[in-house]
Amino acid sequence: MQSWVRVGRWPVFVVIALAGVFVCFWHIGQQTINVDEILYAQAGWQYVHGIVTLNLEHPPTAKYLYGLAQLVVGEGILGPRLVAGAAVFGTGAVLFAWLRGPLGHWGALLAAGLWWLTPRGAGPDQFDPGSGTPVRIDRIALLEPVMVFFVVVALAAAWVWITSSSRWRWAWAALAGVALGLAVTSKVTAAPYVIAIVVLPILFRRWWELLIGGVIAAAAFAVTFVACYHPVGMVHAIRYMLEFQSEHDAQGHLAEIAGHTYRFAPWWAEFWYMARGVTPLLAVVLAVGILAALVVRPGRLVLYLVAAAVPLMVFLGTSKVALAHYYDAWMPIVIALAAVGYTRLAQSVRIGRRARRTTPPVARAVIAAVVVLGVGAAVVPAVQQTVAVTRVRPSGVGLLDHALRAHGMDGGRILFTAYGAPGWRPYFADRGVDVPVSGRYGAVVQGVDGRFPVPPQVSDFLRAERSRLTSFRVDELQVWVPTDGSEIVVDGESVTLGR
Repeated sequence: MQSWVRVGRWPVFVVIALAGVFVCFWHIGQQTINVDEILYAQAGWQYVHGIVTLNLEHPPTAKYLYGLAQLVVGEGILGPRLVAGAAVFGTGAVLFAWLRGPLGHWGALLAAGLWWLTPRGAGPDQFDPGSGTPVRIDRIALLEPVMVFFVVVALAAAWVWITSSSRWRWAWAALAGVALGLAVTSKVTAAPYVIAIVVLPILFRRWWELLIGGVIAAAAFAVTFVACYHPVGMVHAIRYMLEFQSEHDAQGHLAEIAGHTYRFAPWWAEFWYMARGVTPLLAVVLAVGILAALVVRPGRLVLYLVAAAVPLMVFLGTSKVALAHYYDAWMPIVIALAAVGYTRLAQSVRIGRRARRTTPPVARAVIAAVVVLGVGAAVVPAVQQTVAVTRVRPSGVGLLDHALRAHGMDGGRILFTAYGAPGWRPYFADRGVDVPVSGRYGAVVQGVDGRFPVPPQVSDFLRAERSRLTSFRVDELQVWVPTDGSEIVVDGESVTLGR
């Protein structure tokens, strides 16, 4: 049995890694466009052409990479999405390389496989509810995929720095500082991770490492931070970012959470988003693994991961703004903790003289069942996510223009209702509105976003003129267009049909 486990470990790794490549990249250009990724792609394109004024409310590094990718594959979202996919796959590879030492091959592969293959969506996401495929946060060109990759590199490098006696350990300290600098200059959400890197040498009581290596890591971080921010005007850009984010937090952000609309998010919002986005089944699997990590011989690795996760969770929990993709920032740590827990459980029931002497047979059977059921249950959402990727297609608003032309409307303004601007703006920024301002329109489109109810004058119009309107659906969208070549006329509070 042991020989088969040893022989099969690398073939299994190759299969899981190839599945990870598939999930990260297949049909990556076909998902419905997110308004944020359009903005980041445009900013990156401008940055690499010397124009550094767009989207300074966020740091620049991820956008630099998105701009460079567009120089290679052409302007648009494909290049940035390829960068995001590469960052996601690279994050899993780093998790595997890092955890192979403390957990062994199979524990490290469990962490990498959970990261590569399981869903991390925004639930039934408002940007892609029609295709039946939740948008996985890191399959679109947001800032999180790049930030998370550099965070995991920083945490892994710091671990090698502290646990190694090699003369190269100072280089690992420098790498930790550089990677954390790249993470923070990709998105400020990475900043709380510095606490874990400071805590790590204290856990090992490596005081000289803290002093000397800490200075090296801090210097590397500072140089990286300045180098990344200098092209966009560091003082001005940082001041603008802080002012913008402070105002954003003070004003709040409309979000539908657990069936209620909040302007100021409750502290538990990101946990709710996570449970919905990874599926309830996987959330339970991860929770069991984390509990096991905390109670079954919790060593320094567990304390290090806790020191990485908790400050970030507190940071996001105290923020008044909670968007559905923010929780991705802590997901690699949550997954790593769960992998530690299942590995420790499996090690506690390993057959051998000592195991038989210290662990009662009934307890071993129960623990083994927990491991098998937990890892087996994780396979279900992993398979679902892999199958879903094969079915990714443009949906909803991504198909709307074609559907409108098929019904005789080629061009013309569109009045969107019950549908937030981030959903429709990437496709109809030049001819769409989501409030009934005076003017002529060729169609009314109703979405499913409860934060933006249909205006009463529009509801009255649709009921009164039902016989003169053609109604059809495009995935989650309900569309109305006039049947007789007339136009929808909005005049103040009045909505009528006119020529």
